[in-house]
Amino acid sequence: MSGKGLAELSWRDLISTALFAIVAALALRLWVVGVYTIPSHSMGNTILEGDYIIVSKLAFRMRDVHRGDIIIFSLPDSLRGEERDDLFIKRLIGLPGDTILLTSDYVSVNGQRIPEPPFARQPYNPLLGIGAADVEIVVPTNAYFVLGDNRSNSFDSRYWGCLPCDRVEGAPLFVYWSYGISSDNIVRHIRWNRLLTRIL
Repeated sequence: MSGKGLAELSWRDLISTALFAIVAALALRLWVVGVYTIPSHSMGNTILEGDYIIVSKLAFRMRDVHRGDIIIFSLPDSLRGEERDDLFIKRLIGLPGDTILLTSDYVSVNGQRIPEPPFARQPYNPLLGIGAADVEIVVPTNAYFVLGDNRSNSFDSRYWGCLPCDRVEGAPLFVYWSYGISSDNIVRHIRWNRLLTRIL
């Protein structure tokens, strides 16, 4: 028996199909994937201001968070200030119980120097201010220490402390659109070379 042709579909069929599609799309947006725009340079050059990214909201429900992961998160009310409900994106450096050492040249975790992110923007100085003394931080239970890849221009754990574990919202997957300046063109334009770039 063949299905209904378009001419035979009733208004009730069309409305119920449209409603189902809307509910399915909303469910995907709420619990599975998100779409975000990057407003700052704090993750340069890994992620650029003007990148539009797809985020998996299920990533860390299916596996643990690891050092080196890039995470999307919200700040708790006590840390938010004027940021309100804004989401942030940073790289996870320290897990609960880790000892973080920040120097003018590198970051170490539990006595081991960690590699710089592959696309991190130079200069790579983790300290806040020229001539600042080395800083050692022990990450509390149920918290993470996060840094932006652009160390000289990132609002991160160096300013507001460690991030409660339950504030993590998801993991970025890839850039689906990108519009902004580039090193060879200061006029805002479509950055075609960034489309479908995987975020690592």
